[in-house]
Amino acid sequence: MLELIPPLFVAVIFYAVLPLSGAFMVRRRWRMFRKQAVEASLCREITYSDPVRVTSGDAGSYSFTGELQAIQDDSSIWLNNGKVTVRAEMKGIKLYLLPTTQSIENEGRIEENKLVLPQEMPKKIKWESVYSLAQGTGFLLSGKVFIENGTPVFRNTEDFPLLAVIYDGRKETILRRSIWSGRQLNEYWNSITPFSLMAGSFSLFVLTFIYYRQQNADFLALETLILSFFPLIPFVPPGLLMYMFFRRFWRSGRYLRGERDLLRLPLRFPRFSEYSSCREAMEEHPDARIRSCGIIQEEDLFELECRVYIASEENAAGLPKHFLENLIIPGDPEILAGKCRSRARWMEILAAASISFGFVLNLILFYLFLMWFL
Repeated sequence: MLELIPPLFVAVIFYAVLPLSGAFMVRRRWRMFRKQAVEASLCREITYSDPVRVTSGDAGSYSFTGELQAIQDDSSIWLNNGKVTVRAEMKGIKLYLLPTTQSIENEGRIEENKLVLPQEMPKKIKWESVYSLAQGTGFLLSGKVFIENGTPVFRNTEDFPLLAVIYDGRKETILRRSIWSGRQLNEYWNSITPFSLMAGSFSLFVLTFIYYRQQNADFLALETLILSFFPLIPFVPPGLLMYMFFRRFWRSGRYLRGERDLLRLPLRFPRFSEYSSCREAMEEHPDARIRSCGIIQEEDLFELECRVYIASEENAAGLPKHFLENLIIPGDPEILAGKCRSRARWMEILAAASISFGFVLNLILFYLFLMWFL
């Protein structure tokens, strides 16, 4: 039994520890991206008179949405929104490219996130990897602003990392698209996983060869050979069917986590009005949209008690207008978000159970096949 420790150790390290450590890293990274996007919506927007340009130095945290005018010295960009021009120092910055979406432009009064919002993640690239950008490219910047010769300059700092997002379409959709898509499609499959799986499989193949050359080690060699095929086992029939169920459950959980975060967005502003039904709220606020979630049936939606969050100057003075939403929430958004979180966890449990069942089934069949063949 002790002879199995080396191959099991290799399998645990390369198939579990390294990919899972990468999973926690990417989940934390995307959580930070979503947090920065929310903070951008709560930062004052740079205007002609704010911040004051007379003095130099740290002016505080601001956000800015505008179009690219020029790139200076390969490390700075100039942006303009038709009223104000700013500069941003981009050296060492990572850019986020929001996925393109067109159908959101034709969305009705009820938000349909699964249908109109892109399912892929934003692309993340280092500024040094950017070779060219078209003039007029849409940018969102949020972070520390410093005044230099009367010009607001965005600069990355350790305490306030600079958020830089490239987008197309209406700027009113930036926050919603960022919160919805800013999460890993599958945390286990990250930048570390492919190399870790290949390294583990190759190492176990080498161990199999070593064991085969030893006397009375046939069983050990067989077990090590099976371990070397672990990454491929879930993707062959009949376990492949369970892998498809895994993808479906995991995707549902991802949708629910996105709806959870969108439901929490209006909680940034504590003021709201209560109505006896969404139908009544829609009649009184014709410019407000209903933000619902997958746990509410659409046929029940209009008769539910609701809360209405209106982006008024009283509770959102000085904030970017394009980040403010007039929303009707069918219930308490905190309670709805909690239900979405619980349902998402159940979907993830079902996904894990599906992939595990298919894996064990294929593993047994693969073991029996090797015993018969060898």
